[in-house]
Amino acid sequence: MSTLSPVVISLIHRQVGHITSRQLSEAGVGRTARQHLVAKGVLAHVHKSVYRLVSAEVTFEQRLIALSLAHPAGFITGPTLGGYVGLRKMPKASAINLCLPHGHVVDIGAGVRLRQSTQVTSEDHRRLENGMVVASWPRLLFDLAADLRPRPFASVLEQVVDQGHCSLEDLGAAARRLCHPARAGSVLFAGTLVQRGERAAVQSDPELTVLEGLLARGVPVVAQHDQLQLPNGRRVRIDLAVPDIRWAVEIDVHPSHLRPDGVTRDHRRDRQLHLVDWQVEHVTELDLIDRERVLDELAELYRRRAAARAA
Repeated sequence: MSTLSPVVISLIHRQVGHITSRQLSEAGVGRTARQHLVAKGVLAHVHKSVYRLVSAEVTFEQRLIALSLAHPAGFITGPTLGGYVGLRKMPKASAINLCLPHGHVVDIGAGVRLRQSTQVTSEDHRRLENGMVVASWPRLLFDLAADLRPRPFASVLEQVVDQGHCSLEDLGAAARRLCHPARAGSVLFAGTLVQRGERAAVQSDPELTVLEGLLARGVPVVAQHDQLQLPNGRRVRIDLAVPDIRWAVEIDVHPSHLRPDGVTRDHRRDRQLHLVDWQVEHVTELDLIDRERVLDELAELYRRRAAARAA
């Protein structure tokens, strides 16, 4: 490292141990100097135009960064990126998913799945601070529609929207631009958006399970009901609700709900909701082991509540 300038060292650190030939040249490290650094064991070639600091630990993230630096016209996408950013329901993938515009003839090497596309614009990718180029959030979801089955895809879409990575308007614009009968994932991507409509996003996969199950049973439930003012001055948001009859379903899947302090907090909130005439049902992950039974029970509780309110 002592033979590298502070500028080069800073760039290598930011790119997690990697640097390109062009970046070295711009920093005053010419071809002869690069060859000398390789011969001394300071740098090693990982792609034709990309070097790795030999002392840097080789990680999966490094592989993604190196691939992005080697193919600046492309971007990481699909299950590879989904797993990297922490999306749920990602299938196990043995190859890195790299998208490049059609017409690029490249030697991508082993362990890389090339996904070429005729539709690649600046809207489809973003550059991370570490130098990795990845699909934009709408493009990632569109690409994942070709990899996932309908139910997992719907869950992932909810997660991305709920976490604020992109809006339904963004996804609608992506559908209009990308969907095509011959483009894989188009039918599922567009169909999922149309089916879910403009409702608020749910916060977990179990919440989506209960929402879909109740809607299928004729319960007009809505997700993430607007915040309610409680008698104690607190404002709360209910997971699923039928506001007209003040009937609510809370999906208690976070471990905090099982701890004594969490149970106490939930009971206090329930009592406050009872004071303003809301009936609250709770569903845990253990309940969902027998999903059909609990959904049938919830539907019956809704019908009884509706009848009592109408009387």
